[in-house]
Amino acid sequence: MIVYYLITAGLGLINLLILIFAFENKKVNYYFMILMIIMAISNGGYLALGLSDTVEEAVLANKIAYIGGCFTSPIMIFLICSICKINLNKWFRIGIYTYCFIVYGMILTTDYNKLYYTSTDIDEFGNSTVLVNSYGPGHTFFYFILYGTIIIQIAILVYSVKKKCSVSRKTLHSFIMLEILNVGLFFIGRIINPELEVMPALYVFDGWIFLYVHYRARIYDVEENVAFSLEKKQKNGYILLDRHLNYLGCNKTAEAIFPKLAESYVDLEIRGIPKLEAIIKKIKDDKQQSNFTFVDNDKHYEGHINRIHHNDKNYGYMLEFIEDTEKWKYINLISAYNGELQDKVYEQTETLVEQQKAIKDLFVQTVTALSEAVDAKDRYTSGHSKRVAEYSRMLAARMGKTKEEQEEIYRAGLLHDIGKIRIPVEIINKAGKLNDEEYNIIKIHPVTGYHILRGISGSNLIAMATKYHHERYDGKGYPNGLEGEQIPEAARILGVADSYDAMTSNRSYRKALPQEIVRAEIEKGRGTQFDPDIADIMLQMIDEDKDYAMQQADSMQRRILTVDDERINHKLIERIMSDEPMYEIISVCSGKEALEVLDIQHFDLIMLDLMMPDMDGLETLREIRKKHQTPVVLMTGDKNLAMSTEFAALGCDDYVTKPFLPLLIKEVIYNMTERTTIENDVTD
Repeated sequence: MIVYYLITAGLGLINLLILIFAFENKKVNYYFMILMIIMAISNGGYLALGLSDTVEEAVLANKIAYIGGCFTSPIMIFLICSICKINLNKWFRIGIYTYCFIVYGMILTTDYNKLYYTSTDIDEFGNSTVLVNSYGPGHTFFYFILYGTIIIQIAILVYSVKKKCSVSRKTLHSFIMLEILNVGLFFIGRIINPELEVMPALYVFDGWIFLYVHYRARIYDVEENVAFSLEKKQKNGYILLDRHLNYLGCNKTAEAIFPKLAESYVDLEIRGIPKLEAIIKKIKDDKQQSNFTFVDNDKHYEGHINRIHHNDKNYGYMLEFIEDTEKWKYINLISAYNGELQDKVYEQTETLVEQQKAIKDLFVQTVTALSEAVDAKDRYTSGHSKRVAEYSRMLAARMGKTKEEQEEIYRAGLLHDIGKIRIPVEIINKAGKLNDEEYNIIKIHPVTGYHILRGISGSNLIAMATKYHHERYDGKGYPNGLEGEQIPEAARILGVADSYDAMTSNRSYRKALPQEIVRAEIEKGRGTQFDPDIADIMLQMIDEDKDYAMQQADSMQRRILTVDDERINHKLIERIMSDEPMYEIISVCSGKEALEVLDIQHFDLIMLDLMMPDMDGLETLREIRKKHQTPVVLMTGDKNLAMSTEFAALGCDDYVTKPFLPLLIKEVIYNMTERTTIENDVTD
């Protein structure tokens, strides 16, 4: 029997040591630990009882052994509930503990009262000592601990098997086997020999099952496994601070990030680590601060500030550092790619804008060329189309039209007389009054213009405005006799602008009419020839134009300076232009004279001979361009095309070759003096 007690005591101690060392640094359910300690102490008590020589020794050893009898079964209830995730009422737990301590208190006081034992003695069982007792009334209370707690354990296990799907079946089966083993071995031992103490063996077997159950329970403990995984990975760094932001401790990862943490003192502020001090300062300044980022040694960290609360009281802070360098690099890579993509989109957009501008400029140049083609037919109304366009745009702006609408009306003004290309020049430039047949021919120019423009304008407005700009508000106009608002609005605007320019422009046969006469004519045509609302706007513009600045400002007279050392060439140019009274020819014989006369007079064109003594044409041109931007046409006998490139580089606008072709000289002079630069003045 002594060997039996020695073995069971040794195995109980081994079970306790296995629980301590095998699960070191791991979360251990404290009920397992308490049970292992109690069972090891109880087995030690049974060994001491077997070795006792006196009644006093036996009674003391019995008190030690009874620790297991009084507390193992109740604590088993709490262990099973913990494993099965069943919350017991606090007062129920206190009640069981209180009951067990009362029973154990009666056992501890057997020397002083007869509640639990009325008498005690010792006897021999084999080579061991056993305690022979006479039970008092208090012993009855022990039976509840012995049998009542077992019944409660079985009830909890049965309930868990049926209801708790989140508890391991293997764990529940292990507890059920434990209950069967305990009950079975206890009664078998009593039947074989009441003097045989089977509890030491039960405690050993129970310890083995507890170790297995504890192992199984840890597998299914999600919180522990997550914590264990994080601990193993050691990827995240953690720093603890108290509620006063003093340092409490950190893990190894945090120390690797901030090596100086190894020199920091617990319960004092962190010093000498600027990045951490900045984070802690943010917490002080902004209690709601919860996230932060920082870069250290090419590593990027995302940080979180977690507040530690208990019963709504702030106990401190846990700083969590998560390295996300790869994600950060990826984000930066994506950002760089997006930046490059944005740059390319910007470049493509710029290219597209430039292309659109080039197309628009080409359109403007085309409109300009067409407009000048019309003006070339009638040299005495030069600039008329551009002025009508300007007046039309001014009217449209005052009518509240958008910039785009103003621009389109401006284009219509430039092209409104394009149909005059179809009219014979002798009719257009006839000095006297037109007969009926000639006037009827003139009337076709709006229709001609409409058919020219309707296929190329890209907008029906320009073509329609061209066709109907000679319609009258009272229906007596041409070509279709439309009246009132049946006439397109753009055409009504052009009608007012066209009439205003006709009266305010210089003609070969008269000067611009006085402003008061122009105003009276617009007033007279209000509601008959003109749309009354548009006429009112024009009248308002006239009233605001106190200085009559809107009339044609340029003179009909054109001054031409010819520079040639051979007087015969001067006479030739004068003879060619003799039938053009609007041109005044002034001649000089050298470049030096040309520069002197340019300083005191204004000229519309310079005809400059290339080959002259002293200062040739190219040198003279260089000097002219230092002070004047007057158009220059070089006259030369050199028919080499390469010369034109050199002329253009020096600022020459055109050149003619000798001997002169009279019609060519006329055309060059006319185009160089009458050409106007028409730009896109409307801002998009």
